[in-house]
Amino acid sequence: MESTERFAGRTAIITGAGIGGLGAAYADALASGGASVVVADIRGPQAEATAEGISAAGGKAMAQEVDVTDEASVDAMVQRTIDRFGRIDILINNAAVMFRFLDEPRTAFWELPLAEFELVQRVNVTGSWLCAKAVFGPMKRQGGGKIVNVSSNMALGTDLMWPAQMAAYTTSKAGVIGLTRALAGEAGPHGVTVNAVAPGVTNTETVGEHIDPDRMETLAQSQALRRQAWPDDIVGTVMFLCSPDSDFMTGQVLCVDGGFVTH
Repeated sequence: MESTERFAGRTAIITGAGIGGLGAAYADALASGGASVVVADIRGPQAEATAEGISAAGGKAMAQEVDVTDEASVDAMVQRTIDRFGRIDILINNAAVMFRFLDEPRTAFWELPLAEFELVQRVNVTGSWLCAKAVFGPMKRQGGGKIVNVSSNMALGTDLMWPAQMAAYTTSKAGVIGLTRALAGEAGPHGVTVNAVAPGVTNTETVGEHIDPDRMETLAQSQALRRQAWPDDIVGTVMFLCSPDSDFMTGQVLCVDGGFVTH
């Protein structure tokens, strides 16, 4: 692991950071920059795998099994982070329910069970709020911090056809944008910035389990930049939002989707 020390002395929590997804890429990048990272995921073994990979490469990481919809579980994660590293500087709210909606056949909104719709809102929106709520106290006491929420280009209306039969997910990611702007106004006077990134479909190991290569290539041809997105294409924007380079920026949403267009 080649460290630039960009994040030396900082501690970051990344939710949904189990191995194989974008969260793991965020954790690895922060650790490469010298941060102590808490790899949080509801899937304990996957969190351990990410943390072990970071540690083996010379980084500092701790795995934490967490259910972001459970306030006690979130509070325990935050306390364990403080106990281990003494501070919290960065939170990336990456945990989300999505992949079940990518598989065919999909369910139209008028046939979607209430429990399914509510679960997605609870994980994607309520979970982000609970984690932000839990880290705000430590950040405020430190005099500042960075909260980065993960939305989606679907929430920005880039295409009305592609997200068909993904109403619960698209709605939740729009909610993340609203949450970002609301929290930014309240957290700003205390030195805490709250911004969001809205990625398009990104070729991760986990995405590859749900979208076949031909479909990924078709999606790539619907972008201004006609190639597939890889984790490194998203990581740079997220690292910017975690770094001092974005200290005078809050309540904003950065869309990183290769210029996805409507056909």
